[in-house]
Amino acid sequence: MTYKLINEMKVNASVNDIWAVYSSPDLPKLITKLLPGAVENIDFVKGNGGIGTILRVVFPPGSVPLSYKEKFITIDNRRRLKQVLQIEGGYLAMGVTFFMERFKIIKTSRNSCTIRSIVEYEVPDKLAAKISPLISVDGFVMMAKSISKYVLDNKKNG
Repeated sequence: MTYKLINEMKVNASVNDIWAVYSSPDLPKLITKLLPGAVENIDFVKGNGGIGTILRVVFPPGSVPLSYKEKFITIDNRRRLKQVLQIEGGYLAMGVTFFMERFKIIKTSRNSCTIRSIVEYEVPDKLAAKISPLISVDGFVMMAKSISKYVLDNKKNG
């Protein structure tokens, strides 16, 4: 069965400013600073933050999942779309057969935009009741809030 979880958050910052952070090769390092209790470590396994980059993401002890590897498969500046595919460990180790994160930044006005965070995954029907409650967009909502605050704070102080 395929599931799709979507969150949209309106932000009072320009689409270009928000996309600059989401598309930045430095985003993984920034996330560990912005969300210190949520993410323990993000290591570059391959690449430098562009398409094809593989990251190892580690969460604090007791988290489910504790770690996984993901690959940046799309960073589209025209559509302001970033797609990240989980490739090892994490939910895949629990029986999920496909797990993709998508971030789309949508212009709503000159100085505002919407951050659309999407988690799409496939899980065998027999495992859905056990695994689906563990998967949410909550972490990406926290990420969107912290990135928008970071952009607005830098705008104010810059």
